[in-house]
Amino acid sequence: MTSSAVREFYWRFYKKRTTSFLANLYKSSITGDEKDIHRTRLDMKKIYAILELFEMLDPGNFNQENFEIFKVLFRFSGKIRELQVNQLVLLNFQPFLPGTKLFAKYLRARENKLSKQFISVVQKFDEKKLKKSERSIKRLCKNIRIKTLRERSGKFIEKRAKKISLLRNYPSNPENIHGIRKNLKSMVTVLTLVSMVFRDEKQDAVLGHLNQTEMLIGTWHDNQVLINYIDHFLQRMRKTGREQQLHLQLLRNKLIENNHILLQSLLPKMEEILSVIFPPEGELSQGKG
Repeated sequence: MTSSAVREFYWRFYKKRTTSFLANLYKSSITGDEKDIHRTRLDMKKIYAILELFEMLDPGNFNQENFEIFKVLFRFSGKIRELQVNQLVLLNFQPFLPGTKLFAKYLRARENKLSKQFISVVQKFDEKKLKKSERSIKRLCKNIRIKTLRERSGKFIEKRAKKISLLRNYPSNPENIHGIRKNLKSMVTVLTLVSMVFRDEKQDAVLGHLNQTEMLIGTWHDNQVLINYIDHFLQRMRKTGREQQLHLQLLRNKLIENNHILLQSLLPKMEEILSVIFPPEGELSQGKG
């Protein structure tokens, strides 16, 4: 692909996403349906992805307001999605016990409340700011060069990998695992978009490992979020019956145990990713020979 073809590709990708976002946004404001809200969130995730790429390519001229436009909507839709995922995870862990049934009812009520609030947030969305952002992005697109894309995407991946390398030294801290997940997602985001316009062997290898690891850490994250909701629920519902509290404590323990097992699989896979990005010196010498 030539540089001009890459510019056109990314601009069309961005425009397609914003057009879909607006359509799903206004549809969700009418229906309040969880599927429409989720489609809106998926569009925002794709917009965030391409914005992250543009920020990487030209950080000096990138305006952070491009992200801010979606911030409140993204936060609300994210909370709604968390509650939806919590209910799905709950189905895998004793869903018919009195304590978990009561908890599921609480999650559903929270989801319904946030969905109604989401509609009012949609009504305040400023489409003029989005149009202004589009003009800014179009200017950034005009300066894209393949050479710069190769160089900066490589440096971006290495920078994120170094952050993961530090965080993995303290895996017992959930905040560190959340940090690893955030960096992994950024790496997948950028490499997926870059692989649409050029490919190489190392890039494909890194992306393959990242996709496997992201699934594991995503499951860990879903469990951890549910643990936090259980803690919050037990704090608020102190008058809940002892049997129901016991059911939720058992559920919490199962989730913690499950996450411990997931981490045992996750940590070696992170080492594999780091070894592909930063090959041992012996492998580098063999490659040169």
